[in-house]
Amino acid sequence: MTPRPSGALCNATARFGTAPRVKVARASIPRLALAIAVGVVVLAAAVPIVAFGIVPIFVRSTVHEAMPAPAVGAGPVAVPMTAPVAAPTPALVASGMLRRISAVHFGSGQVSVYELAGSRYLRFENVAIAGAPNMYVYLSDRSDGQPGHFTDLGPLKATDGSFNYPLPEGLDLTAFHSVVVWCRAFAVTVTYAELAGR
Repeated sequence: MTPRPSGALCNATARFGTAPRVKVARASIPRLALAIAVGVVVLAAAVPIVAFGIVPIFVRSTVHEAMPAPAVGAGPVAVPMTAPVAAPTPALVASGMLRRISAVHFGSGQVSVYELAGSRYLRFENVAIAGAPNMYVYLSDRSDGQPGHFTDLGPLKATDGSFNYPLPEGLDLTAFHSVVVWCRAFAVTVTYAELAGR
């Protein structure tokens, strides 16, 4: 007859047999939390890379607008028998060059404020601007590239080319010091230009 193990030995076996299962169950919780944390970090890092590294490669557009010309009246115009009078030309009020802020936030080309026949407008001339989602053009009271107190001129028409924005009547240009291209999606300046010459 095979001798039966004593009660103390059975109790020890039971204790040692179940202990590892408890440890494995407890260890699985930190591993799950670590896996979730790593996934969140990877996702957070991927969003700006996709937005500013990959998207701009495909999200580019070009617009070429002529400089505004004086409005022509609708009624008949008498043609005098004298030498032709030259059409008024836009007068430069202020201008600046777009700046490179970083590898993914940059711009080049000139922005200028012109006055013509009593109206003023902002012109982007031969610009190349980094692609980003939801970009807007602001006239800012600051000179460091931040919006500050600004006047919203509307969405950026294109990343490349030349185009115009009419300025609101009665706008006090002395209160503004820069043009800012602002990405609303990520609340960041893509490029900006300080205005000089007013």
